[in-house]
Amino acid sequence: MAETDPYAAAEPAPDGRHLRVTLGSGRTLTLSCTVPVEGVLRLREAGRSGAPEYGTPLLRDLPDPPARVTGEPGGARITGPGVDAVWRGGQGLAFGAYRRFADPEADTVPFLAGREEPTQEHPAGRWVETVHLAPDAAVYGGGESYQGIDLRGRLRRLRNTEENRAAGRDTAYLNVPFLWSDAGWGLFAHTGGTVEADLGATHSEAAAVRIGGESPDLFLISGDAPTILRRHQALTGRSRTLPEWAFGVWMSRSSYFTAREVVDTVDELRAADCPVDVIHVDEWLEEAVLYDAAWSSGPDRARFPAGWTSELSERGVRASLWINPYIRRGSPLAARLEDLGYLVGDAAGRPVPAANNPDCLVVDFTHAEARAWWSARLSHTIEEEGNAAVLADFGEEVPVTAVFADGTTGEERRNSYGLIYQDAVRETGLAARPGDFVAIARSGTAGSQRDPAHWAGDLPSTWSGLVSTLRALLSLSLSGMSLVTHDAGGYWTPASYRAAQEQRATMTPGAAPVDVDPELYGRWAQWAVFSPLTRFHGVGRREPTAYPEPVRSAVIEACRLRRRMRPYLARSADSDLPLMRPMPLAFPGDRAARDAGLQYLLGPDVLVAPVLEPGGRRALWAPPGEWEPLLGAPPLTGPGWRRVRCAPGQFPAWVRAGSGGAAGLGG
Repeated sequence: MAETDPYAAAEPAPDGRHLRVTLGSGRTLTLSCTVPVEGVLRLREAGRSGAPEYGTPLLRDLPDPPARVTGEPGGARITGPGVDAVWRGGQGLAFGAYRRFADPEADTVPFLAGREEPTQEHPAGRWVETVHLAPDAAVYGGGESYQGIDLRGRLRRLRNTEENRAAGRDTAYLNVPFLWSDAGWGLFAHTGGTVEADLGATHSEAAAVRIGGESPDLFLISGDAPTILRRHQALTGRSRTLPEWAFGVWMSRSSYFTAREVVDTVDELRAADCPVDVIHVDEWLEEAVLYDAAWSSGPDRARFPAGWTSELSERGVRASLWINPYIRRGSPLAARLEDLGYLVGDAAGRPVPAANNPDCLVVDFTHAEARAWWSARLSHTIEEEGNAAVLADFGEEVPVTAVFADGTTGEERRNSYGLIYQDAVRETGLAARPGDFVAIARSGTAGSQRDPAHWAGDLPSTWSGLVSTLRALLSLSLSGMSLVTHDAGGYWTPASYRAAQEQRATMTPGAAPVDVDPELYGRWAQWAVFSPLTRFHGVGRREPTAYPEPVRSAVIEACRLRRRMRPYLARSADSDLPLMRPMPLAFPGDRAARDAGLQYLLGPDVLVAPVLEPGGRRALWAPPGEWEPLLGAPPLTGPGWRRVRCAPGQFPAWVRAGSGGAAGLGG
């Protein structure tokens, strides 16, 4: 790791709006000090826009009024609406609960705030910010975390990564450069690239956050948990409103192989009185998703004839289709797009593949004509196929050697590529179907929450896969992602994944196996009903009608409840807080709530504590008040820890007493 050139001194600039900072090497830096949102201090190099904002920015278009910078003994004071910060000496920055280790304490920690010079791995250099961690404080955010919401004591490399169907690891598909503590501070780095955070792993009381780039652009945020999340959302944007049908039941598997199989599945579910609002198809193209992982061809009309979704529309069901931003190398389409310059290239302009797949080339959404071509292609698909939704897959593995049309590099775009890709999807879909289009995506970063929803990726169909998925969704929610979802039942087992690959040779309907342990399937499906979006998916069968009793009836009953919940969920999602509200967000400052790290409120009034092990037992923290069961669990009175045991048809979910009727969830 490169040695840090530390901040050594700070003083006001003559104009009273800038801060002149000197590094240990003698290099000087002039920082612009602004207050874009009450209680938020922005520090960035004067004369620079900060992180590249080509295409879709991470930030909303906000006014950025200057703070007032005045002299202090040994430093400067920075003030503005909700902001009173002091920067003394080099390391001594303090803003409310946010503070660096000041001299002489700074000499006792293994890292200092300042500038790391360029290295081969980080050619633009990095900026280091340090934070003192209060003795009893937790740290949250960062995007997906399969290892739990409290990041204290961990090293996090916030770099979007194709997880390759794994669970429980400390890498993720979707990373957000936003960290915050229940001590009362937040730190948002305006970057689309990799951020490395040592959150008390090296020194128990100190965090070091390393941000790539030639110049710093940081937002320091003050407040309690809801305030920090709201202020971050004010900077990066609120989720747009989804149509109510999006909060119904999405049925899917990888995959239905013919249009007839799709319609027959809907009819099978309807005959069992199981609601289905959307049905998703992966394998609708002339190429196989599991073979090519690219969108290089048109629909397979032998399996999905023109107008095939009309039978779904007659049944009140919408169709969803799989897409992605990659083109298969060697395909006729790849040759044409290479000639047009629409693919991400290297410094010499040669197309470079996705970092994890040499056969997939990447569409350059910073190229205006490439984006227009891709959008026209998606618009034509929506018109021809009649789908109201897409699964916008992939976008994580941007090659380091890439140079985009706008001049940004692969390192700068690693995390934000998913954002610009999804922006093109949203813009195109809503133009084609105003107010009646939804995209679910896997990659992304700060700002991606403006275009919900996001799912937790391809997790295994195991109990540990279920727990990892829950952790990921809770962490995404604490990172500002409002509408998150997952594959009910898990995505795969080793046997069913091998079978799925073999099935692509013939695309024969009815070949998908029942591959999930029935008890696990039932508990995962019940949890899905109490998730922001309910989405069944996997390489094997995920329809409840495929599973034996009592699981079959238990899941169908839960899906019926989901239909009644749709209005409540749609109203609750139209909020400045995430729809899934982990306990540290729902009950800020309550230590008992903070310890309940695997439960949440769904909206303001529904308490959910998923079953995480065989046997139906669950220990949970009951918040203050009376809680009425929604799926047969015993009533709760809080506050306090409780243990419940649920039969297969029961599930640990409750509605706040007195709110059920208003929410439409009463008995």
